[in-house]
Amino acid sequence: MNFVGFVILIWLGFRFAANIYENQNTDMVGKVMVSLFYVSVAVLMTFNGMTGASVLSAYTEQLSQVDSAAVPRLQAAADNIAGLGGPLSVFFSVLILVMQLTLTFRKKPT
Repeated sequence: MNFVGFVILIWLGFRFAANIYENQNTDMVGKVMVSLFYVSVAVLMTFNGMTGASVLSAYTEQLSQVDSAAVPRLQAAADNIAGLGGPLSVFFSVLILVMQLTLTFRKKPT
């Protein structure tokens, strides 16, 4: 459900950005307010991934102490570049943020 929530928030952010881009008469206060929304969603999404990575690491460590067969698979998931809180997920959050901010502050060509 958490993932679905972030998908909806990101979609909503792109709706805001597209509306501002199409209607160039949005004042600066509105642009700043939606920009704070974009930043807060990106920070929460990144923090959520980092928290998940921390929990995965802690549980992997606990399972390694009891010689669980699941440890190699969990360690592989934790070390994966696309895993929770990994560099690829952080890059994805930043990319979404840049795309939304670009749509918000870019002038529409005439």
